[in-house]
Formats: sequence, C-alpha cells, structure tokens
Amino acid sequence: MIIEGHGLKRYYQRGVETVKALDGVDIAIKQGEMVSILGPSGSGKTTLINLLSCLDAPTEGTLFVAGKSVAGLSEDQLVEVRRGTLGFVFQQFHLLPTLTVTENVELPLLFLMRKPNPARTGEVLAMVGLGDRAGHRPNELSGGQMQRVAIARALIMDSKILVADEPTGNLDRASGEAIFQLFRKLVKEKGLTIIITTHNTTFGYEADRVITLEDGKIIKEENSWCARRDSNS
Repeated sequence: MIIEGHGLKRYYQRGVETVKALDGVDIAIKQGEMVSILGPSGSGKTTLINLLSCLDAPTEGTLFVAGKSVAGLSEDQLVEVRRGTLGFVFQQFHLLPTLTVTENVELPLLFLMRKPNPARTGEVLAMVGLGDRAGHRPNELSGGQMQRVAIARALIMDSKILVADEPTGNLDRASGEAIFQLFRKLVKEKGLTIIITTHNTTFGYEADRVITLEDGKIIKEENSWCARRDSNS
C-alpha cells in the first residue's frame, strides 16, 4: 500500500459549532492504482484528498503516505513528505503565459534550484503527447493540451503519486476523456498511483476503483469496469 489511513477525522471549529468534514474514514490505496473519489459538494472529498496529498493533517487517526506517518506533522514536515513523492494537477492549469511549454514544465525544478535535464523534459513531454509543442506558449494550445502541460509539470519531479483535483472541470467532454485515457496509460505503463476527484461520474468510473463519500464518510467502494477490462486484455 502506498497510502493507508485508519480512523481519519478532520474537524473544524466554526464559532461554537464543530464541523465534521471527515468523520472516521479507513482507506488503502495500492501502488500503481488509479482511484476516483466521488461525492456531492460538502461530502468531504476535498478534505480527504487534502489529507491524502499531505496538504493538511488529520485531527485524529493514522495516515501513512509512501511509508511515512504524516498524522500530527507540521506544515514544514508535510512539505518534506510531499517533495519528491506527490505531484499535483488542478482544475485551473496554472501555466505562466510568458513561458514556453518546456519552461512551464521545468518550473518546479527551478524553484528547488535543480538544473533541468533537457532529455528528461523531452521524455516527459513525449509521455503526455506534447513532444511537438515544446516551444509553444499557453495561448497557442487548446484546453486539453494545457492540462497535459500541467500533468507533465507534475511528472517532471518523478513523483510516485499524482493527485488530480477536478482535472477535467474546464475541459469539453472529448478533451476530458483524452485526459483520463492518458491517466490510465500512465498507471499501466509507468506504474504511477493516481488519485482523482471529479463531479463527472462517467469519467470517475474510468478509474480502477471508485470511492463515494457522503457527510464525511465513505458510503461505497467499487471496482470499476475499466479494471476488469484491463485484466482481460
């Protein structure tokens, strides 16, 4: 298991009220697995993905990410867990318009004062199908291509776990489907672990496993048809 949590709770104080955003969740995610987290607004899926991606720490419970216990860690300590382990893809692409595709992808390396390796950058761009767009700027790309740049930027750090929060929210259906096909390719060929939140249940069931939340609790876990399809292929 690359992620394992038991009895995860995340409570917030809102005045005199205690908000139970996450209320006793047990979860285990295997390395090389693609998992979708579904649920309506307020169900706790954003809170859960924030815990699993070490952007927040649980109020109670135990949580191990890539073999490291993260419950009770400070923000500085969570940063160290995230670095080199987790890559992030968001609904907004967060690309810098003045930079080329290559420069946007290499940006995380520069923040850490690491010298980019052009061969590695080219490999990652080819991985996401953008080998011929390296010198383009974001305004020369489609929405789907911009999201692929964001995925490449997450991959450049050799992350073991890719966390995608509503990655198709700004894309049309065809572009969204292509992004999920890319995710499945990365899982199957590169052994990445991918965790996704989405409101699109059709896309959600492209994952190996689907976890549905309601009122801060897991109400359903399912193995999807994609997992069965791949095992028979």
